[in-house]
Amino acid sequence: MTRMRPLLRVFTLAASVACLGSLLGGCATTHDRLPEARYTMTERQTLPLAERLSITYEGAEDSRCPDNARCIWPGRLSYRFTMRIGSVAQAFYLVPGQPGYMPPALRGSRIELDHLTPPPPRGMAGTAVAPGPVMYPVTFNMYAQ
Repeated sequence: MTRMRPLLRVFTLAASVACLGSLLGGCATTHDRLPEARYTMTERQTLPLAERLSITYEGAEDSRCPDNARCIWPGRLSYRFTMRIGSVAQAFYLVPGQPGYMPPALRGSRIELDHLTPPPPRGMAGTAVAPGPVMYPVTFNMYAQ
C-alpha cells in the first residue's frame, strides 16, 4: 500500500501540470468542447464562443502581387485575430494553404480557414483604389478533435 502512494502523487502531479499547461483554457473535459461550426466574420467583429472566451477578427494583411504586375515575391494574404480568455488576449493569424490554429483555450478544437470560400481578388496595378481601407470578410471552420 505504501508503494501506491508515490504513484498516486505522480498521477496527481501529472494532471496538475496538464491543467497548468493549458494556461488560457484551464482543465477541459470532453463535455465542454466547443461545437463544430462554420463562421463568417467581418473586420473588427467579435464572436463569443463560450463564457469568457471570444475571438475578434482584427483584419487582413494583403501583400499579394496585383494581377497585372510582375513581382519578385508573390506576397501573401493573412487574417489577423485576437482570442480573449477573460482578461488575457492572444493574437494569431490564419493564412490560406497553411495549417490552422489549435490553442489549449479551444479545448481540443482547431480553427482553419474555409477552403471552399475563395480568397478576395487581388488588386490591379495602376488602378485607382476607393478611399478608405479595403475590407476582407473571412470564413473559417471550427473542428472538434
